[in-house]
Amino acid sequence: MDDSAPVTRSYEYYKCGDGFAMRSYLSRLRSMEQLPGIVFIYEPFGINSEMRRIADEIAREGYALMIPDLLSRGAWFSCMRSLMRDLKHGKGQGVDDLIEARNWLAGQTYLAEGRVAVMGLCMGGGFALLLAKTGLFRVSAPFYGEVPENLDGACPIIASYAARDRLTLPHARKLAREIERLNIPGDLKIYPDAGHSFMNKAPNRVLGFLGKHLPAHAEYNPEAAADASKRLIAFLKVHL
Repeated sequence: MDDSAPVTRSYEYYKCGDGFAMRSYLSRLRSMEQLPGIVFIYEPFGINSEMRRIADEIAREGYALMIPDLLSRGAWFSCMRSLMRDLKHGKGQGVDDLIEARNWLAGQTYLAEGRVAVMGLCMGGGFALLLAKTGLFRVSAPFYGEVPENLDGACPIIASYAARDRLTLPHARKLAREIERLNIPGDLKIYPDAGHSFMNKAPNRVLGFLGKHLPAHAEYNPEAAADASKRLIAFLKVHL
């Protein structure tokens, strides 16, 4: 990653289909040229310093990243319950809000026309795979996310999973079968020494301690994170 490249950071609001003004974090490279865009869907802990760090690092490579704050519609528990229901059924307010985020980003003057990808961590990885089937994104980049029943109509997929993550490892195997069945461009890697959430540090010490001892073995793994980021950028340069 090019740590010296300057990025512009801001909080923006976009209007959802029901009129709700949703906050989002926007990080983009300072450039006179139009940039490809990425809708980045966070894990269940919202827009925190780690999500902003990841967005900024990818933006420095020549992208505009937008993180819709899906948890801003109400209390954390009610939002999460709604989002997990949408993820299970493949439709709902959460999916609609993400499509509106994509449309807002695609309409900005600094964005290269039609060049929008979607990526997500954990819960966000599941949404990234759902959105891969909409025809609205050129690339989907799930990190340890749940896989829908099928991925018919999906765009190219760059996926990263963890061998020590007992919760999503079966989804990685299912995703591999779907990519092969559909014969779409794909890059799926399972990191042997990593667990869930290997892309970022836990939001606090308690969750960090618990995560290591749960079946998902959630823990930041800088080596796996660096390699996954490198693969992501290489894939985007070809397909986005």
